[in-house]
Amino acid sequence: MKKFILLALLVFTGYKLHQNGYSFTSAKGAFDKDGRPMVVLFNGPGCAEHCEAIRAVLKSRGANFEEISVAGDDGAPVKNKYGVSQFPTTLIGKREIVGADIMQITATLAETFGKDMLTRMESMAMDNHFDDGGRAKVVMYATSWCGYCKQQREYFADNGIAYEEIDVEESSSNQLMYSALKGTGYPLTYVGYRRFSGYKEGDIKSAVNELAKAGPRR
Repeated sequence: MKKFILLALLVFTGYKLHQNGYSFTSAKGAFDKDGRPMVVLFNGPGCAEHCEAIRAVLKSRGANFEEISVAGDDGAPVKNKYGVSQFPTTLIGKREIVGADIMQITATLAETFGKDMLTRMESMAMDNHFDDGGRAKVVMYATSWCGYCKQQREYFADNGIAYEEIDVEESSSNQLMYSALKGTGYPLTYVGYRRFSGYKEGDIKSAVNELAKAGPRR
């Protein structure tokens, strides 16, 4: 009974994180012996549909990956050297993405391994997320009527965050970019390749501070 409850909690936690689009940085990360980033997919019982979607995107982008189960068939937890216990979880270098957020995984692959991980349409859209020197910009996909977009604008203004806004309804080319990024709500904000769905505050500011210290994109 205890094993069943544990399994249920693991699945529920991963599902809720997936629903809310949460992702975060792993303290340990996945790197090979030479310090190069690796991709690791963590699965478990009941992960069939979500894990298969992640496998499909990793394979389609040509990403080599290792797969690890965090729970046995009986639901008992299985320890691993990365300390990951939730599934599905995708560890890409130092970034850890919980849930089957395919576009978050895609963007992280590009940030970690370079723009060759993107489709032609994705690459065209994300080119606008960088300045002429390859430095990450803050770009918000929004509409004029979106209340959360208004809050995000105010947050940017209050915190001195420079950003570019793309009104998705203003032109067909803007709509095409938004569609290429598989946007499903507003605002959708990028800091370079880093993706944030919905109204976010500290997460975006942290990304701006982190990526300001980083070099030009790959």
